[in-house]
Amino acid sequence: MSFFYPDNIQPMREANALRDDVTALRAQMDEDGYLLFRNAIDPHKLTVLREQITTILAGIGWILGDEQQLDARAAGLPQREGEEGYFEAHDKIVKLEAFHALAHDEKLMHIIRQSLGEDVFAHPLSIVRLVFPNNPEITTPPHQDYPNNQGSEKLTAAWIPLHDCPIEMGALAILKGSHKNGLLPLQFHMGPGNRCAVIPQTMHELEWVSTDFQVGDVLLFPALTVHSALENKDPERMRLSVDYRYQLEGEALTENSLKPHFSRLSWEEIYRDWQSTDLQYYWYKKRFDVIPWQNLHELPDDHVKDAMKQCIRYENKRQQRYAENRLHHHEDKAV
Repeated sequence: MSFFYPDNIQPMREANALRDDVTALRAQMDEDGYLLFRNAIDPHKLTVLREQITTILAGIGWILGDEQQLDARAAGLPQREGEEGYFEAHDKIVKLEAFHALAHDEKLMHIIRQSLGEDVFAHPLSIVRLVFPNNPEITTPPHQDYPNNQGSEKLTAAWIPLHDCPIEMGALAILKGSHKNGLLPLQFHMGPGNRCAVIPQTMHELEWVSTDFQVGDVLLFPALTVHSALENKDPERMRLSVDYRYQLEGEALTENSLKPHFSRLSWEEIYRDWQSTDLQYYWYKKRFDVIPWQNLHELPDDHVKDAMKQCIRYENKRQQRYAENRLHHHEDKAV
């Protein structure tokens, strides 16, 4: 049995008071499986990136434009990660210099070094999350990052919302202490990655924790920590966030961690319009061992059949909800 979505959410423990105490900071990470830092990044940097991303989304009709653009109010049919329509936005966003540069922000790198070690570096693989409201079937389910990245179990993710993100808008939740339970089996899910962790009964006593995130907050967690997005219950607004991955030099990684997300574009294509070369191919100067990719995502035949049924049901619901939303929008304009 698995937790498909967390309930009974408890508050997260903040780590700001420990920022200058490396021993205590790392002990808290070892105990809880996450670290929450408030006001860790300049909010202006995040707003600049959000403006660039929402300009792209408004330009392709995903959200309303003009004065409502920064609010990311959904206007089009919700897109599912991995679909062709999704890549209309993703392939433009992944070229943004500010999107990749944020992973190397000085304030962010300081807390990463304090939490992990001095010789830490960011993976070039950078991930943007574009989460539509009223689209619960594809909310990112409970999972561990290790099957998707592999390499080192010490690999640590930084989850960063690009705006204030209360729990009701799809904040990230952590299953506190879950990193101590090893690698979990997987089953199919409609959300990003198409897999969720199968959580055994022995872990059901663990607490789900989350918080109302403010722009500038950063959440860190290692690759074996079970985490999940919460459903975006905002009636209109998309949840926009970014994920970055960090590891110590000398540790193992897989080749996928050195490629752009989804590998649809080359680094040459991504770098073409950048103003600076400082962060281009920076990982060539880092020390790491590239190890083979393991097939950890394979599903039994009965899971594949169930996956097809889920996809059909989701498509029907998505079209129905979109039609209803358009009808309500036209009725509101007519009043």
